[in-house]
Amino acid sequence: MTQVVEISDPAERTRIAEALLRDLPEWFGIEESTREYIEVAATLPTLTVEPDLGFLCLKQHTPRAAEVYVMGVRREQHRRGIGRALVVEAERWCRTRGIRYLQVKTLGPSRANSGYDATRAFYEAVGFVALEELHGLWSNDNPTLLLVKDVGPGFSVTPVEGLPELQEGDDLAGLVVERVELTDGDVVVVAQKAVSKIEGQVVALADVEPSEQARELAGDEADARRIQVILDEAVELVRVRPPLIIARTRHGFVCGSAGVDASNAPEPETVVLLPLDSDASAARLREQLRERTGADVGVIVTDSSGRPWRAATTDVAIGAAGVEVVRDLAGERDQNGYELQATRIALADEIAGAAQLVFGKLDRVPVAVVRGLDVRGDGRGADIVIPPETDLFR
Repeated sequence: MTQVVEISDPAERTRIAEALLRDLPEWFGIEESTREYIEVAATLPTLTVEPDLGFLCLKQHTPRAAEVYVMGVRREQHRRGIGRALVVEAERWCRTRGIRYLQVKTLGPSRANSGYDATRAFYEAVGFVALEELHGLWSNDNPTLLLVKDVGPGFSVTPVEGLPELQEGDDLAGLVVERVELTDGDVVVVAQKAVSKIEGQVVALADVEPSEQARELAGDEADARRIQVILDEAVELVRVRPPLIIARTRHGFVCGSAGVDASNAPEPETVVLLPLDSDASAARLREQLRERTGADVGVIVTDSSGRPWRAATTDVAIGAAGVEVVRDLAGERDQNGYELQATRIALADEIAGAAQLVFGKLDRVPVAVVRGLDVRGDGRGADIVIPPETDLFR
């Protein structure tokens, strides 16, 4: 995980700015401008990744707007997540002060320069939007591109579109990073069925011999082979109203059909099972994404689930890695001073439900990226499962 710290000592700000800007002459080759950056940096809030890997100075212009005054990352650290981490921390700095808009100025595209082509691509990748190119602000030979980003409270949920039909052995991490730029703090949400297909958790009904119990439960309304697969996946039948079966799985989940599902199966006459260990699946994907991008992201594996007392279904987290799964507010006080006694928020389930809004059962978008939430932690999907002995609905 990339650690960003704020530097308050003016002399240290100056030292860091000079060390890094002198390392980047292709971007900071005009001595007069570089010296001004270094001198002004001493007076500005400065974020850095130690030891002197990158820095960013912020300049607040109004109560609602600030600017990335200067930013630099050592050449050998480019494309390793340092710049993204600095921008994420800068956004957090702005939000804690009520600042809504963050701007940055860089060399405009009408002046050919491969280094600044990469700079503009970076800022756009982390969410800045180009507003206009100004001539004469710096000099006639150096057009200024103004970019801005809304960094106010809130979060975004973005579908990862264009994924192929997933098959056993597919490289999901590779497919994701080809289609989206990840940054520290992002949560990658993956539909369970995508994970199950890649892990080979698919059963051909032609290979299933139904037992007498399966035939009895199926009756004339259901496929006895599918019922047999449900029985094989279940450790306990909680409720049976043929052909509906509510079962507890080996993972501890209580769900319809023990998680066995024929919708969006890879082939006709096949059913998809739950992953063997959704938490392990999430941890593997998280590590693969970190190896590819350098970004410290969380991963949540989701599945649709019904709820007692409520009609219809919503997605919930069945696996997680690198995220806070449950937030315990016990001991906190509300606005009236009342001390909360037993308030626990299922953050991972809420994120799963948000991602479901862009998944779409028919559109087959199985991956989404949730950005803007500070939910980094070490929770597991298993943390949300209620043990049978404390389950009031059993």
